[in-house]
Amino acid sequence: MTHFDEEASPVARLIGPNGKQTVGWVYAWETSELSILWINERDAVAFIDPPLCPERLAKAKATTPEDVIAFLAALLKHSP
Repeated sequence: MTHFDEEASPVARLIGPNGKQTVGWVYAWETSELSILWINERDAVAFIDPPLCPERLAKAKATTPEDVIAFLAALLKHSP
């Protein structure tokens, strides 16, 4: 039986329109699922820091809700 911890690790920050404020965090679980923790209510996001690598996003597709994958993929296109 495979044992998974019930904790995720932060892998990136979601940066707001001003380019400085962190409005949320992207977390990765041991199952490769990606999830978002918003600091306040869901806010506008300008980019992800650091950008997620395409391999991480591809691996996450099997366990992450489609709307989260679509949101993160769209942000990656606009990341510096």
